[in-house]
Amino acid sequence: KLLLSRICLEESQLPVLFSKLQFADVPKVEVAESKDDHFSFEQAFLLRILSEILNERHKDVTVSKDVALFVFGIFKNSIGVLEHATRGKSGLPSGFVGVDVLGYSLTILRDICAQDGVRGNTEDSNDVVDALLSYGLIELLLYLLEALEPPAIIRKGLKQCENQDGASCSFKPCPYKGFRRDIVALIGNCVYRRKHAQDEIRHRNGILLLLQQCVTDEDNPFLREWGIWSVRNMLEGNDENQKVVAELEIQGSADVPEITSLGLRVEVDQRTRRAKLVNIP
Repeated sequence: KLLLSRICLEESQLPVLFSKLQFADVPKVEVAESKDDHFSFEQAFLLRILSEILNERHKDVTVSKDVALFVFGIFKNSIGVLEHATRGKSGLPSGFVGVDVLGYSLTILRDICAQDGVRGNTEDSNDVVDALLSYGLIELLLYLLEALEPPAIIRKGLKQCENQDGASCSFKPCPYKGFRRDIVALIGNCVYRRKHAQDEIRHRNGILLLLQQCVTDEDNPFLREWGIWSVRNMLEGNDENQKVVAELEIQGSADVPEITSLGLRVEVDQRTRRAKLVNIP
């Protein structure tokens, strides 16, 4: 890990090593037929180790702008796996190369964007995060978050448009347990004390979407905690975002089986527009 940390992160040689590992486990005959968005087991393993390094030594390892943008490029090239992914039954590693590349590049970006908060908002770390933001990181994350099927607790209240699997036919499932949580965590780290990033969430109509992540979800451990952290960062020092949240009103309630089984239902008070629990007659 120390060797890879020095080579890939501190000396910014990740692009060179990563490209050398492409199709390392695929016969040469098949390489020509493979698409650019295919990755090798060795590449996924390398990202896994780098993710562990950043998670364990985030205070000691400085990631350059070039490396951060390269990882972002890997992440963008790997999201194609969502087109044919099924709902993940485990966290990372998932056992699928494409999903692991997607997940580990996401967690690396999450920890890169968390570094300035740990180090006191240093100028270098700000440059890295701002560079990622300038290349459309927030836009892509909101797009992915909106494309995912709702959290389990919300899915149960939405009875329309469901197939036999329980997955919405118009939404994509989380390819591993924690994918939604990692997206929300990365958004939360990006908007931490960055007003221009907070404003972008509002301009892209992402405030309500982010508020919807503050729920428990069996497919995404600690989603609620990361959701609350992200909303807190989105609102801190931003009067415009706070105003949008303050003006939100309850429009109605969903039929949640867990509540119904207790002999209760949710109703909205027409006068106060607040939700309340009432007994089912």
